[in-house]
Amino acid sequence: FSGLAGGYTAVEATAVDVSVPTTSLGSLKISRTIQGYWQLAGIHGAYNEADAVENMRRHFSAGVTTLDTADIYGPSELIVGKFVGEQPSAVPCTKFCCFRGLQTIEMDEVRARVRKQCERLKVDALPLVAFFWADYSVRRYVDVALMLTKLREEGLIKEIGVTNFDLKRLKELKEAGVPVVSNQVELSLFDSRPLQSGMADWCVANGVKLIAFGTVAGGLLSEKYLNAPAPGSAQLDNASLRKYAGTCARFGGWELAQELLKTMDGIARKHSVSIANVAQRYVLQCSPAVGAVLVGVR
Repeated sequence: FSGLAGGYTAVEATAVDVSVPTTSLGSLKISRTIQGYWQLAGIHGAYNEADAVENMRRHFSAGVTTLDTADIYGPSELIVGKFVGEQPSAVPCTKFCCFRGLQTIEMDEVRARVRKQCERLKVDALPLVAFFWADYSVRRYVDVALMLTKLREEGLIKEIGVTNFDLKRLKELKEAGVPVVSNQVELSLFDSRPLQSGMADWCVANGVKLIAFGTVAGGLLSEKYLNAPAPGSAQLDNASLRKYAGTCARFGGWELAQELLKTMDGIARKHSVSIANVAQRYVLQCSPAVGAVLVGVR
């Protein structure tokens, strides 16, 4: 893949290319690099829908067979669904996000929402649903996760994951009998919280795989920003760059980021790869808990 600020684009596969490795999430076989389509939510700048679908084709042909979207990503599910309609062996992973009405959400609503997502993605059953709960003080997340489990038993969902769940609540779900196979979390050379918190070790012991996002920090971990001044607000012109500029600040700031980029550049040059390749490979190898990395594309 060739790096671009804020996203990545596939290059043509050739006979000498190394194949994209795969892993299992329960019954699913997914590519360990996942196409991320938050980029189609409408907050990353204008794009052409036909070009986006063509980009999905090119990634799929290169071996990146798994796509990530969400019910809250604007038209993203619909656009991914157009590609899945023509390539049914693709694996579209989506999310079930709960922000409002947390006290009142019931089974009928959950079933209706999941059926709508199946329609949008052009599948009979959602391959993977990553459950998100906005407010842990409303302690119904276990109840709603068990509703999703019921839909899995009914055949509307193949596998259940979560996204941005902390370790305490992840344990609660597993103890309640929710068959969680994955947790989608931010993990990169800028952000090692899943490693430091004990989450990765617990996931290895309990059969849960981490799907890592933010691995290239929206493009900040790339040659474009090596030996460059800290980007100002005018340069942080999409949602990804703004988000990961905050991650960089928590990491220790731009001066420390430059030290990291110089080290990564040395490794990249030694192996004739890009800084972004080094960033992704680090995450894939940093813990046996990591199942896949998610890279934003469009």
